Amino acid sequence: MSRWRTTAVLVALAVQAFACAAFAARLPGSSSAPAPPDAPVIRPDPRTGRARLAKSFEDLGEFDSAAVALRGLRTMVAPDADLELALALDLARAGSPDSARGLLHGPVLSAALADSCPPARRRPYGSDRDALWMNGTYDGWRWTIARARAEVGARLGRWEEAQAAARLAVTERPLAGREWLVVAVCSGRAGDLVEAERQARRAAYLDPTLPEAQYLVGLFEWRVGRRSDALQHFATAITLDSLYEPAVRARQRLRFFPGAAPDSLPVAFLTRGREAGLLASPTGPKLESALRMDRNAVVLQRTMVPVPDSVQVELKPLHIILPVLVDERGQVVLCELPWLSQDDLPAPLVAVLLQSLPGWRFAPAERFGQPARSWTSVTITTGSQ
Repeated sequence: MSRWRTTAVLVALAVQAFACAAFAARLPGSSSAPAPPDAPVIRPDPRTGRARLAKSFEDLGEFDSAAVALRGLRTMVAPDADLELALALDLARAGSPDSARGLLHGPVLSAALADSCPPARRRPYGSDRDALWMNGTYDGWRWTIARARAEVGARLGRWEEAQAAARLAVTERPLAGREWLVVAVCSGRAGDLVEAERQARRAAYLDPTLPEAQYLVGLFEWRVGRRSDALQHFATAITLDSLYEPAVRARQRLRFFPGAAPDSLPVAFLTRGREAGLLASPTGPKLESALRMDRNAVVLQRTMVPVPDSVQVELKPLHIILPVLVDERGQVVLCELPWLSQDDLPAPLVAVLLQSLPGWRFAPAERFGQPARSWTSVTITTGSQ
């Protein structure tokens, strides 16, 4: 982290503390006179200050500095799985996957992974995550641990380990196409090609917005000689992201060199700005970050793909709050499907709803006067209300 940014964060925190003290001194009944000797002295909790400092660094994307702050907090509180997980993620994002793996497979997070986790806790961390680092309990979702293990294992080339973790992650979020993509990549690199193809097709079906899933299915079509099907999947990937290089390169090779061997299976789950959806990647913004924008993204055009009658039968009424990542051009590049029961939201409806997202247009968020990627939420209503 650059010195001026570190100094800026520290100064901001100091100014905030000074301002709070000055405001309290102006409250009715306050006095500048010294407190009587027997008055209780209220001292700020150093743990809270350390946690807020770490969170500020995380929000800024300064993960190495956040890890230093969390290590300090770790010496001040009882073992806490949320804190252990936050430190592991910051270490992975800062380029220390071995250290991250040690924490993710340590006793604290291994115990948390065995947590049955009631549905009320099946949600990602929010912007107030620092409050969960000091209470000595695990307040998170075990999916986060499983997915983090999968990503870190993949980073280290431990593909069988990554595959096992990704399998657990997908059981926690069976409607999320991104989870099927992660486990498909892990299965492919672990040599389980039959499972990898099945999982890749599931990913492309559930989340039609992922060019990486379309590309992976195209590779499997290419491997068995179905050239026209492979070209179609590569073309779909390019339509979703015209700068997605693997699909562009594969399509050109297959068109002009029909006898060329297929590309090797990928090692990356998501690429370009979509990496923001990976827990262990430093690419942001992260869903839980609290960066202030000069202006938030605003939807301009919302086009829904019609829901087939066969899917509408006995469809339950639902209001779905769907976080979406909007890029600098005002296009949706990623979505974060919330946990829902498959009884409430059948898989065909998930596919139809997400198929609509590439056609939506937003006025992008602005930060420091420039368009910026940011997360926003849209509401989708299903069923008769």
